[in-house]
Amino acid sequence: MRTLHITISVCVMSIMILLFFSTESLPAQNVSDDGKNTDSSTSVKKPEIFFETPDFDFGKAYKGDKVEHVYKFVNRGSATLEIKKVKPSCGCTAAVLSNKTVLPGEAGEIKATFNTGSYGGKVKKTISVLSNDPNTPNHKLSISGEVIEEISFKPKNINFGNFRADNQSDKTVKFSVKSQSGPDFKIDKITSSKQFVETATIEDQNGEYTITATLKDHHKIGRFSGKIFLETNSTKQPKASIIFYGVVEGDITINQRRIYYGTVPEGREVTKKLFVKINESHIKILSSKISPDYLSVSIDERYEQQNPHCLIETKLHKDAPIGKINGLLKLTTNSEEQPVISIPITGDVHKVDKSE
Repeated sequence: MRTLHITISVCVMSIMILLFFSTESLPAQNVSDDGKNTDSSTSVKKPEIFFETPDFDFGKAYKGDKVEHVYKFVNRGSATLEIKKVKPSCGCTAAVLSNKTVLPGEAGEIKATFNTGSYGGKVKKTISVLSNDPNTPNHKLSISGEVIEEISFKPKNINFGNFRADNQSDKTVKFSVKSQSGPDFKIDKITSSKQFVETATIEDQNGEYTITATLKDHHKIGRFSGKIFLETNSTKQPKASIIFYGVVEGDITINQRRIYYGTVPEGREVTKKLFVKINESHIKILSSKISPDYLSVSIDERYEQQNPHCLIETKLHKDAPIGKINGLLKLTTNSEEQPVISIPITGDVHKVDKSE
């Protein structure tokens, strides 16, 4: 009887050991809310964006050309890919998306156009592709190369400098114009965007021109600028232009035409500083007024220094509403020629996109 009891005990223990090891070898399972078992080893479906060539080098292009390229991508994931936004790094580049949703295994395209008109030399621009890919929510594309200027200027811009309104005489600046086409290059016509700047060609040597720009009888206080336009026989760049600028000073000089905040995320406080030069020892800023009420101003007066000036600080407060900033700073002075100075304040407050 004792032997039978021992035998039964051994059998029971053997069965328990077998059950334990067989349970350990089974895949883990979870019980859902409705009481059914679910396999936890099943992977979560998600999209995956893939660009085989995210970087494009266009080599060389002439200034004024438009460079186009198509970036192709594939959804390598197991869920639908959603493209939320395609955002170029600057206004010189445009991007067009073929379709916003891409099913698993399917492809899409982004066509980019880069305008070389404002650039010279080596350039690189980026395009951000924002999607619901959890691993790469912000995919960066790039377009790069070298912009060749068929027509070049030396210097690049014409600076007439700073001068007082009541003490101005004609001021002439020379600049040269050269084309890569060599001695066959000709300038057919030269015009100025401002009547107070006159131009004349003084030398043409093997296709390289020396031109004068003369500032005449301009007394309006403030910063001025404009362009000199050329019409040429170049097939690659038949039209070209060079910028000129300068500052006519009164009793008070402010080189900035406006206070620009740029693009500011909502809820952020930003300050901008403005340097005000005082050209006459008896001149002072008497008062200041700024609008709207989400802007404020403070003035640090430094009249007693060797170079009398004021430092003006404007502040954009956190409660600024979303949208365009359309403000104005008014300075009242004791100057007869500049009793009130108005400075516009611009920018943009944008809503924060948490996916960016």
